[in-house]
Formats: sequence, structure tokens, C-alpha cells
Amino acid sequence: MGLLHRYIHGETTSVYNELYALGADALSPANFTETSLVLHETFTRVRYNLEVIYKELQRINYQFEADIKHDWQIPLLAPDTDTDILLAELKSRVKNVGHIPLSLEYFYTIVGSCNFCWDWKLKPDIPWEGADPVDIPPIKNLLEMVDEEDFIESDCDEILIAGDYLQKDNISGSSYHIQLTTSASLDSLITGWDIPFIEYLRLTCNNCGFTMADQCEYDSLTEFCNRVRPKLLDI
Repeated sequence: MGLLHRYIHGETTSVYNELYALGADALSPANFTETSLVLHETFTRVRYNLEVIYKELQRINYQFEADIKHDWQIPLLAPDTDTDILLAELKSRVKNVGHIPLSLEYFYTIVGSCNFCWDWKLKPDIPWEGADPVDIPPIKNLLEMVDEEDFIESDCDEILIAGDYLQKDNISGSSYHIQLTTSASLDSLITGWDIPFIEYLRLTCNNCGFTMADQCEYDSLTEFCNRVRPKLLDI
């Protein structure tokens, strides 16, 4: 039974455990086709889940960014039409330091970008403080933060991917980064969580768009997750 078939039939975690265990072999000619099929299914599900969560948040009048001036402020944005070109540019800028994981490529190719942060400028009373809403910028914005010369000079081995749960609530905090890898890889770690990017998305989807929802004690958030979670697909 192939990995994709098993993934579709519920073995989502065990399939990825096997892919992670393969290491670089997951991208070998013998395995790449099936690895790619699993990734495509995974990120199609991520996109579906984010669409469901977005609609459910709209239903409860969740305050997304009201004064949108930049793409990164849009709650859910489809992939850029030039994603392939932009990914090639991103790879070129970091090539002397490392590789972006295949998982990030699939995110930008299939999902696009998302920003479920509360508009604290408009409404300072954040209802679910510390819940850590998902926020991954468009690839164009990621490129703006990745300067080739800076990477060479600083020997940087990671790319900023989002503010942490404190920054998102306008409190002094840090940032989440995705690590570059020394060779081509299926996935890589999100710093601040120390779990692979796909596992981070699994956790975030399971918590209905709020990565730390299961660590918060808000009745309204618990009720939201209990209502929305059955509508989501396993990652």
C-alpha cells in the first residue's frame, strides 16, 4: 500500500514519520514521486482548512486587519502567479548558506499566505491573547526580508517566517524562523517550536488556526475549536 493511499486513509502522522526517517532518501528518484504526492495532498488540505477557519472566524465577527494596505495583511491570499520565479529567486539568494525545505515550496505553491492576527490597532482588547494566530507572509514579502549579501556576511541559517505569539499581540517578543538545511530536504524546523514546518501546520490546524489554543483558557476559544475542528481535514 502506497504512502499517499495510507495518508488519505488516515495514517497522516505515521506516513510523515516514515518520510522523516528516510531523510535525504525521501527526495531520491525512487521515492520522490510518492513524496511529492503526499506533500501535494497535505498542502491542499492546509489550504482547505485555512479557508474553513477563515469563514468561521468571519461568522463570529473576528476582527481581521481592517485597513489593508499590503498583501501580508490579507487574511488569506492565493498563491502568487509568479510563485515559481519567486521561489527560484529565494533559492538563489540563500544558496551559499543552505536550502529551503520542499515543504515551504509547497506551501507557497498551493496555499499562498495567511494572516489571522487580530487588528489590535482598531480593537485593543484582544479576545484570545496568547493564542498565536497563524501568520505566514506572502513569498514576495519573504524575499524582501532575505538579502543575499546579509546571508553571506552573517552566515545566517534561517529565514524569519512570522512574529511569535507575543509580537502578534503587540507585546515585546521574538520571532519564528524556518531553518535552512545543508542539503535538499523534505522539511525543516520552525525555531521557537523546534518541530518541523509540517508538524507546526498540523498543530495549528488541529487548534483551528491558533497554534497555542490548547494552552489557553478561554471558553469562547474552546467552543470555537470544538465547533470548527470536526470540519477540518487531518494534516
